Amino acid sequence: MIKKQWKQHYHKHSGTLPERRTLEMAVARELLTTYEITKNRELIEKHLGLLDKLYGANAHLRIREYMKEIKRNER
Repeated sequence: MIKKQWKQHYHKHSGTLPERRTLEMAVARELLTTYEITKNRELIEKHLGLLDKLYGANAHLRIREYMKEIKRNER
């Protein structure tokens, strides 16, 4: 029996992901709420440092901007 070679069934997306902004906004809301409750800046900085691995280069800067936008417009 000959094994079939695995073939990717979808086209790899090479540009920015369309749902990335939504996911990053959700993380920003979560971190902002955590900060408002705990007032623990070190915890927020630690989480922002880990986000580059999940959401790509400079994600911590984008999420920090989303946090500012949420605080300014929604709270």
